[in-house]
Amino acid sequence: MRKILYLFIICFHFSCTHAQTFDGSWKGEVEVSGQKLLLVFNIQKDSTGKWNGTFESPMQTAQKFAITQIRIEHDSIWMDVRNIGLLYAGFLDRDKDVMKGVMKQGPFESAMILVRSENEQSGLSRKQDVFPPYSYMEEEVSFRNSAGNAFLTGSLTYPKNGGPFPAVVLVNGSGQQNRDSEVFGHRPFKVLADHLTKNGFAVLRYDDRGVGGSKGEVNLATTIDFASDANAAVDFLSKKAVVDVDKIGMIGHSEGALIAEIVASENSKVNYIALLSGPVIKGDSLLILQSYALGKAGGLSEAALQTNKANNRKLYNILLEDEPPKALAESLEKELIQQNNGNPLSPDMKIKLSPMMSPWFRTFLRIDPAYYLKQVKVPIFASFGGKDVQVPANENIYCLQHLHLNTTDVIIKDYPNLNHLFQNAQTGKIEEYFENSESFNEQLMDDLTKWLKLKTN
Repeated sequence: MRKILYLFIICFHFSCTHAQTFDGSWKGEVEVSGQKLLLVFNIQKDSTGKWNGTFESPMQTAQKFAITQIRIEHDSIWMDVRNIGLLYAGFLDRDKDVMKGVMKQGPFESAMILVRSENEQSGLSRKQDVFPPYSYMEEEVSFRNSAGNAFLTGSLTYPKNGGPFPAVVLVNGSGQQNRDSEVFGHRPFKVLADHLTKNGFAVLRYDDRGVGGSKGEVNLATTIDFASDANAAVDFLSKKAVVDVDKIGMIGHSEGALIAEIVASENSKVNYIALLSGPVIKGDSLLILQSYALGKAGGLSEAALQTNKANNRKLYNILLEDEPPKALAESLEKELIQQNNGNPLSPDMKIKLSPMMSPWFRTFLRIDPAYYLKQVKVPIFASFGGKDVQVPANENIYCLQHLHLNTTDVIIKDYPNLNHLFQNAQTGKIEEYFENSESFNEQLMDDLTKWLKLKTN
C-alpha cells in the first residue's frame, strides 16, 4: 500500500508595497492531499544586524519554530528551521513583495511562492475566540503526576465572587495539544472554559506532556499514561479551596473522553463525566470505521473502501499480536508488500511503519472503552456529531445504547450537522475544520451547561 502525496503551490494575493528588504511576514499556501496548509515565515533584523525569525504552520500547531539560520546575499535567501528539518531557499521577485524558491522537508521538495503580508497574524477568522481582560479569575497552575513521573502546567479559571464552586477538568484528545486544545487556529477548550466559568464553574485545563511547560515521557507513553495525568489533575483540583470537592467532574474530547471514562472508573472523586465525541467501540474497529468514513467523504468508490477496510484489518491483526519489534516489523513489511502487488517498499514507506509500531498506537488498538464504561457509576453526558468522520456517531451511539452500564443516569445527544470538533459542517471532512469560523457549537455548550448545573445543584 503506497501513499501518494500531491503538492500544489498556491500563493496569497495581497496589495502592498514595501522597501526592497526581506523584513516582514511572508505567507504561502501549500495543498497536501486536497488540504490547504498556511505557512508563515516571520523575518527581521535585530539591532546588531543579525537576521532571525520564526516559522509557523498554524493549521497544524500553535507552536512557533525558530528559524535556526538565515543567510541573505543580495536578493537571495536561505532559511533553516532545524527543529522540524525544513529548508527554504529563494529570491525576491521583481516587485520585492513576492519570494520565489524551493521548500524541502525530509524527502519532499517543492516549489514555494511566498507573498509579503502586512502583519504576522495568520488572518484566520475565529469568531468565538476570547481574550483578556476576563470577568473571572484565572490562575497559572502546575501539578505533578508522581505515578507517571510527569509535570503538568495549565490554567484554572473560576468566578470572582462566592465559592467553593463545582469544577471540571478538561481533557484533550489524541496528539500533543496545549491547554486550549488548539487545532487549525481554533481554541475550543478556551472557548468552553470561558463559557463554563461565566456560568459558575471552576475549570482546569492543562498542557499535554511535551507542550508548554508540561514535561514527561511522550514517545513511549500510551492512553493509560495520559489517563494517569488526568487522574493527577482531578486530585490537584480536589485540593483547591475554590473547588467544591463533592462536585468535581471531567469533560473529555475524543481520546480525552476515553481518558475520562478510565479515570471515572477508578477515582471516586469524579462525580460526573461529559464525553464529547468519545469512542465506545474498540480501538482497532474504530480506526477501520474512521478510515472508511474519511475515504467516503473524500470520494473513494465503495470497492476501494472495502479493499482499504480489508487491508487495514490485516495490518491491525498483526499489530495486535505480541511479537517483538523486529519480528513485528518483518510481518508488517511482508503484508504491505503483498498489498503493494508484490513490489518492495520504498525506504520512505519503511520509515512510516514506525508510528504504527509505537506503544501508543498498539495500545489504542487494544483498548475497549466498553470495559471502562461498564465500571462508571456516575452520571454520563455523551454527545456526538452526525458529520463526525473520526468517531462516527451512529455506530458509537448504537454501542453505547446497548451497553449494560452501572448507571442509569445517561443522556446521549446527537447533533446531526456537527463534525468531530463540534462545528456546523457541510461534509465533516478535516479541511473544513480550518475553513470554519466556529470553534465550538453554542447549542452544545448550552446543553452541556444545563446538564452540568442539573448534576451539581
